[in-house]
Amino acid sequence: WVEEVREFAKANDAEVIVVSAQVESELVELDEESRKEFLAELGVAGDATGLPALIKASYELLNLSTYFTSGPTETRAWTIRSGMTAPEAAGVIHTDFQRGFIRAET
Repeated sequence: WVEEVREFAKANDAEVIVVSAQVESELVELDEESRKEFLAELGVAGDATGLPALIKASYELLNLSTYFTSGPTETRAWTIRSGMTAPEAAGVIHTDFQRGFIRAET
C-alpha cells in the first residue's frame, strides 16, 4: 500500500515519509551496537529511519529551524521560525534577551 500512497502523493505534489512505529519502538530499546546491527539486518543505511526524516520534513513544512545554546552544564535546542533575526531568536529564550541583545557572531 505504500506504493499506492506514493503514487497518490506524486500526483498531488505531496511528499511521503514511511515510518514504522514498531521499528522505531524497538530501536529506542536497543543499545548503540544492537541498533546498528538491527538496522543493517533491515537494510537501512546509517540512521536513516523514518522518524528523523519525519521530524526534518515537519520542520521544513512548518518553516521552523533549530538553534543551540550551550553552557557549562547544559546544551539546549531551541525551535524558532526560519528567517528570524538573532535578537528575535534570543527573545524565544527570554524577552529580556531580545531587548538587551547587542550582536551575534557566526
